[in-house]
Amino acid sequence: MKKAIRFSIIVCLFSWAMFAVAHWGFGMGADTPVGFMLFSTVYMFFPLITALVLQAIDKEKFNHTGLVNFKIKWSWLVAWLLPLVMTLACICVNGLMPGVSLQYNAEQLINQYHVPEEQQELVRAQLGQMPAYLMIILTLVSGLMAGISVNALAAFGEEYGWRNYLVGALREVKFWKAALFIGVVWGIWHFPLILMGHNYPNEPRWGVLLMVVMCILLGVIELYFVLKSKSMVVAAIMHGTYNAVAGVVIYCTLGGNDFVNGMPGLSGFIVMAVAILFIWIYDKYVSKDLLLAKTIGEALER
Repeated sequence: MKKAIRFSIIVCLFSWAMFAVAHWGFGMGADTPVGFMLFSTVYMFFPLITALVLQAIDKEKFNHTGLVNFKIKWSWLVAWLLPLVMTLACICVNGLMPGVSLQYNAEQLINQYHVPEEQQELVRAQLGQMPAYLMIILTLVSGLMAGISVNALAAFGEEYGWRNYLVGALREVKFWKAALFIGVVWGIWHFPLILMGHNYPNEPRWGVLLMVVMCILLGVIELYFVLKSKSMVVAAIMHGTYNAVAGVVIYCTLGGNDFVNGMPGLSGFIVMAVAILFIWIYDKYVSKDLLLAKTIGEALER
């Protein structure tokens, strides 16, 4: 546990320091969306860098956990498609929230991709000529492709820290305690980006807490698939795909607020909680692996 705490403190301090340098030293702010997007991508590799440095200090092998494993299993396919299923379910749940209606929202799409003001009218006209369902399908399909390629590569930078190094450091800890610990650290680590408007542009302060909740829920799902497949690569695929497709929810809804909208809001929390329930039922009554009742070490050594 001490090793996990040491990593968590160092990765947060290092990442936050790099954010401070980039923000105040180079003038990266909320009014520079391209700079913010580029830095947030670089930010994803800080857990990998921290883990590698600590492994070098401790004289550990690169893959001492055995979780950097590229052997494809059926669970990879499920982990790839599950974010898509959860996103579609989130659209339905979000539509049931008070003050929210299901309707294609092109303005959100323009804002999401930071379309320059001089090009917005042209984009609106082009989007108006395309059926809403087709735009949504194209976005989801492209998201799935990104999820197993460029997004997975970026997510690998985070997951090497969260679902590889920390998992190895928590071998003696039970599944639920490990998932809670990793989820809290993962969520808190995001706080500078959240305060700059990421995911919760209208409620950045409350967004820090909401991000922790989201990371705990999503972290439970990712950790299960890592232990099931004995590979952290599956977490990178799920994480990358989630990042690519989850934003579709905001294109399909009007109304609501940061507390309830999309996967980072209450709608997404409900969907992820239901997914965790299905995983618990599957683990206990179908596969009978009982991974959720074991320590991390027991789950990896089965």
